[in-house]
Amino acid sequence: MGTKISFGIQKGGVGKTTTTAVTAYLLAKEYKVLAVDFDSQGNLTQMLTQQNIYDFTKRTVLEAVKEKNPDPYIHAISDQLHILPAEDFLATFSRYLYTKYSGHKALLLKETLEKVEDRYDFIVIDLPPNLGDQTINGLGASDFAVVLLQSEPFCYDALDRYLETLQEVQKEINPDLRLGGILTSMLDARTSIDGAILQQAREDYEDVVFQSVIKRKSRLKEFALTGIQDQTKNDREALAPYSEFVKELIERVKER
Repeated sequence: MGTKISFGIQKGGVGKTTTTAVTAYLLAKEYKVLAVDFDSQGNLTQMLTQQNIYDFTKRTVLEAVKEKNPDPYIHAISDQLHILPAEDFLATFSRYLYTKYSGHKALLLKETLEKVEDRYDFIVIDLPPNLGDQTINGLGASDFAVVLLQSEPFCYDALDRYLETLQEVQKEINPDLRLGGILTSMLDARTSIDGAILQQAREDYEDVVFQSVIKRKSRLKEFALTGIQDQTKNDREALAPYSEFVKELIERVKER
């Protein structure tokens, strides 16, 4: 049964989608991976497939959850890496839940993924930058939650609320949910405030914070346009912190 890992926090622009995409890419070097784009912006879909999100209209995760059957909508990027794509109609997910769906509204994604989870070693879920129905469903479907902490004050302020949300989901919806850890992202080593926030996070949350730190690199932005690559020295330098993170993540998952 595939280990389901979600990536989220209720802030945009923190490197969440890039982290999800690169994690899926690196895991797929050794494991069978399904990436689930559960953010209606569809950025994970675009980054991993290098296709316009509207190429997948009516062939997305939204149709999968409505039918509780992902099979017709899984897109193969490679033999090892598949994706359930998204486009912006996923924004109608809440309306569907409350007007047409009669089951447990927080477990629809979980029940959908159960149909295919035995085929994958890992299922990674990219969540939207809010605490709405998509995020609650993503956490409800997860075995582990990775929380992204951009090293800036507003994101740090949002951290406690997201962790409270994880606790509530664990208590009320998904008792199997575990905190995979807090990953510091987009750290700018040139500024003192970034280092101070990382230090504060380590003091407040101790071993929950991953040792791996993702620093700002222009090559990571370029991956959105070129797709993830590991051909050049710049590619490998950009991917190196993620490789260390993935090693840590696998160790934590295996400890469960």
